[in-house]
Amino acid sequence: MKLQNIGHTDNDGDDAKNLLLSKKRSAAVKVKLVSMGIAAIRLTTDGKGEKEPVTSNDTEEGKAANRRVQFIKL
Repeated sequence: MKLQNIGHTDNDGDDAKNLLLSKKRSAAVKVKLVSMGIAAIRLTTDGKGEKEPVTSNDTEEGKAANRRVQFIKL
């Protein structure tokens, strides 16, 4: 099985920095999974920044929920 993991952020800060942060978040997850024995060739990464929130960024709980990594089976 191959997986893509996609990093996301809340809307604090500017768009460009959030996009970079989300890509770094996704890459860090890949590093951890590879260190646990998952073959790197089975994993791809991407970042969406603040573009696809799962809930409102109006509360701290909402912001926390939007700071996440999503996995998609390829």
